[in-house]
Formats: sequence, C-alpha cells, structure tokens
Amino acid sequence: MRVGIIGGGITGLALTHALARLGVDSILFESSEEVGGVIRTARPDGRVVELGPQRTRLVAPVRRLVDELDLGAEILEARPGARLFIWAAERLRMVPSRPGALLTGDLLSPRGRARAALEPLTRGLRSGESVARYFRRKAGGEAYRRLFGPLISATFGSDPETMPASRVLPMLLDPLGVKRSLLAAARRRRPGDTPRACTFRAGMSTLPRAIAARHAGRVRFPAPVEEVRRSGRGFEIAHDGASPGSEVVDDVVLTVPAPEAARLLRTVAPGAADRLARLRYNRIAVCPLGVERAGEGFGFQVALGESWRTRGVTWNASLFGRDGVCTAYLGGGLDPEVAGWDSGRLESTAAAEYEAIHGAAASPICTARPRLPAYDASWGVLDGLELPRGITLAAGYTGRLGISSRIAEAEAVALRLAAKR
Repeated sequence: MRVGIIGGGITGLALTHALARLGVDSILFESSEEVGGVIRTARPDGRVVELGPQRTRLVAPVRRLVDELDLGAEILEARPGARLFIWAAERLRMVPSRPGALLTGDLLSPRGRARAALEPLTRGLRSGESVARYFRRKAGGEAYRRLFGPLISATFGSDPETMPASRVLPMLLDPLGVKRSLLAAARRRRPGDTPRACTFRAGMSTLPRAIAARHAGRVRFPAPVEEVRRSGRGFEIAHDGASPGSEVVDDVVLTVPAPEAARLLRTVAPGAADRLARLRYNRIAVCPLGVERAGEGFGFQVALGESWRTRGVTWNASLFGRDGVCTAYLGGGLDPEVAGWDSGRLESTAAAEYEAIHGAAASPICTARPRLPAYDASWGVLDGLELPRGITLAAGYTGRLGISSRIAEAEAVALRLAAKR
C-alpha cells in the first residue's frame, strides 16, 4: 500500500510521520520551496518572528510528535501564570483563568455579571442559530462582546454572526465537556487541566522542518501537483518541479486549502470539486512589531464594537522572552475591508494602535496575510460531500484549526489508512 499526500503543511507532514510509524509507505508533494503551510518563521535582524501561529500546547499528540523527533530540548514554554486580556471600555481587563470565574473580576459590569449568572437556566442549542446568537442568548450581550465574541473570532478568524452554531460548537465546546451549561462545565475544570502554551527556541517552523528532515525520502518540495487521475485501482499524481514526473499510489490524501483541492479533484470528482470551490476564506493580517515595552501575559483581544482596527496582539516579548517582539492581528471576518489594504497601511495602523494602547513605541517589522477557513454558511457544501473511494480530505475545513488539532486529525487518518491493509 502506498499513500500520496498533497500538501506540506503540518497536517500532511504529521500524516507522513504517523504513516511511517505504522509502517505504511507514503510520498508527500509540496508546491512551495518551504514546508509548513501557514506555519512560517522569519529571522529579520536575528529576531524570531512568527508569521502564522504563534504557539501551540503540549497536548498528547503534540508531545508524542515532539518526543519522537527529539525536539524536547527545543521547547520553550510560556511563562507560568500568563494571562489573557480583553480591551474593553478604554482599558485592558484580565480574562478569568476559568470561564466559571466569569462572575468575578472586572471583565463584566455588575449588570453583565448578573445576566451571565442566568446562563445555566437557558436552553441549549437551537436550530439554525449562529454562534453569536447562541452566546448572546446563553450569557448575555455584554459577555458575548467582551469575552466569547473576541475569543471565538480570534480562534477562527471569522465573524461569529456568520458562523452556524451547529457546525462550529462541537469543535469549540465538546473538548470542554460542554453539553448545556457553559459555566457549570467550566467550574469542573481546573487551571492545570490544559498544558502550558509553548513554542520552539528557533520558532514554530522548527516542527515542520524537523518532520521533513526526518522523512526526507518521503517528502518532495518544491513539487507542485498538476493533476490527480485514475490509474487502475489507484491514482496517478502528476507533479512538476525540479524532477517532474508522476507517482502511482493506492490512496490520496488532500491536505491543501479548499480551492486547491477543488482544482485537483476536477478530473476524478467534478461534483465534489464544484462544492469545494464554493467554500469561503478570510484573510488575516499578521504584523510583527518591534516594541519598546510589552504587557505581561499572552496578550489581548479587542472587545466587539470597539473602534480599533487591531483585533488582538500577542506579547511574544513577555510570553516567550522574544526580545522586543509583539505580533498584531488585523482583518479577518470581523473586518474584511483590511484585506484590501497595502502593507504600508497595515503596518502603520498596527504600530500606531499599539502605541496608543500601550503608551510605548512600536515599529513594524513585516507583514503576512494567511487565509483561514471562514466557517460560515458556505461550509454547508460539505454536508453529504461524496468523494471517490481512496481519496481523503484532511485540512482546516474538515476539522478544527490549530496545530494540535491538525496533528490529531492526521494521526486519525493514518490509523484508518493503515487498517485498510
């Protein structure tokens, strides 16, 4: 059995590693000159700058991968006790360490806390409601604007008003054991239940680069795939690059964004290709800044309805000791206009708003604009999607975003493929 993997982001690379562990032959094709997908680390002036995900957590799938790649010594954990903040009503307010503590502190006004206290008495998910409507109904408008809305939009890069609750909430809440009451479930969780956030000393790109190096005989890049076509009982993958040619495989796993998956499926599954082409994405502007001073903690998100174009900031300087570096985020589903700005306007806005909020000088370093699945109503095209036997989709739009979730899905796909033998 041989598996062809198209896409060298963390999902495809983790799948390559998991298949090798299970003794299944595979070959991966990545179109660009660097593996990692949205995981990108730059080193301007010797500083570690993340242009994609800033961190992950050492949950079981990540820890296992790190150990098997001998990367334990490269792990850089977040400082103990680091907290997240929300900018609301003209100042930064600390997010409770547990959602169950939402009824204390100053994140909500007395009236907002009183409304949130009624949440256990509210009904569960209703048919057809959006994520925004669900949280407003459950915890009140203020709790939604100051906590749930900012956190959800930051997690998905999307506008909760456009996100179907029936599709998103299982990804968001089931890992927390939430069935009906947000607060009741949160009270059962302890601060130590979730492993600390972490990165790598040389940046997040350490992980995909290490996988590619470990399995160099299974990974080809740059090797853009031109077409996937049937070949007997399997498939033939035609690719370009330094050594153009084709490979015959038994199974194909597409880990690329939906538009690219649609292009590659055009020959073997035109109906599925038409559907995938309709999935929408949002662009996030990632703007690393050189800063004079950073806050202490993870960083902050901006409450919904505030006038800032910045949606949030990661305080890399304090969280991981990244000297003089913080990362601002603009755009996404909450502010799609930003996608049309040039880099100069993005960078000047990020720096000016950082200075206004922190009272400390900031200068832009660079800008990246990764695309994230919108998780909006267009995602309904996935319902009943039919793929030819032997073709699997494994990407951000088939599961939850986040490095740990992508690794977990890759391992699940590897087990299913290995069982076919």
